[in-house]
Amino acid sequence: MHRVLHPGGQAIIHDLRKDVSSDEIDAYVRQSGRRALDAWLTTWAFRTMLIRRAYTRDELGAMAAKSRFGSCDVTTSSIGVEVRLLRQPVQ
Repeated sequence: MHRVLHPGGQAIIHDLRKDVSSDEIDAYVRQSGRRALDAWLTTWAFRTMLIRRAYTRDELGAMAAKSRFGSCDVTTSSIGVEVRLLRQPVQ
C-alpha cells in the first residue's frame, strides 16, 4: 500500500475487532435484518473463524510501526476496526 500511495495519501482498512463479544455479534446480526438461516451462518462464521483471524488494536499498531508507514490511527465501531495509514508527504 505504501508503495502505490502518493505522498500524503491514506490507506484505510476495515476489519473485524479481535475483542468483539458474542453479545456485540448477536446485536449486529439482529440489526442486519438477516433471515434465520443467514443469521445463524453469519454468527457461526464470526464465532468460529473470523474472530480467530482478527487483530487487536495493539497488534495493528505494532504492524504499522514495523512498516514504512511507521504508525496508524485505529478507531473501533460496534464489531469492527478502522485502520488509517498515512504516507508522509515529501519534505
